[in-house]
Amino acid sequence: MDYLKEFISKLQSLDKSKNIATVFKDFLTLSTCSLAQPFCRSPNIEQKYKNTICNYSKEQAEEFSKLLALLISALEEKHQDFLGKVFSDLNLGKSNKGQFFTPYHVSKMMSKINISDIEHQLEEKDFVTLLEPCSGSGGMIIAYAETLKEEGYNYQRQLYVEAIDIDEICFMMTYIQLSLYGIPAKVLLGDSLALKFQKSLYTPLYFINGFFYKLKAKDNIPKPDIPKEIIPTQLSLFKEVLV
Repeated sequence: MDYLKEFISKLQSLDKSKNIATVFKDFLTLSTCSLAQPFCRSPNIEQKYKNTICNYSKEQAEEFSKLLALLISALEEKHQDFLGKVFSDLNLGKSNKGQFFTPYHVSKMMSKINISDIEHQLEEKDFVTLLEPCSGSGGMIIAYAETLKEEGYNYQRQLYVEAIDIDEICFMMTYIQLSLYGIPAKVLLGDSLALKFQKSLYTPLYFINGFFYKLKAKDNIPKPDIPKEIIPTQLSLFKEVLV
């Protein structure tokens, strides 16, 4: 199946009374809330979900679930920046603000260049950290995680990411894709130059793999045995729970 074509077609037909940018943003809002709420348990997240979904009929709300299922299936198929591709293909970027996304194959090449010292770093501690000050849709992070996997490392346990973007659409795209790929991360909405942030969300694997405690004690804990396998049911689990 051509997941990209199917996703865009379904997105365009979901509610023709609204422009495509609004429908896409609402999809991102609903998906972000669905992924974050089981771990954050925030009334603000719950209310944001309700405020968004009330603008659609029951049938249209079900279409959002199908969109999420298509996204999950596309990410299960291979590592890729799927939402970034949707965003670019629909011309939703702000070119006047220099908003252009790095093609995934370029991100992959850059990740291979920057992974050369990984073995030495992991000899000293049980995980490496990655800071992405302008995350876009998270493509560079996804490529780095894929490269770690190809080199035999378990990015779900051996990588911690902090990702920042000033644009709310990018903030949500990054959060959704890192969550579905099982990348432990803190995703921030704000200005990385001014160090002013409006909100932050932690991905599910941040909690599941205990990164709150790992970060607090990262210089004092013994290096554990790290399973090499990436959890194969990570995306399937979300599909079963959320769709």
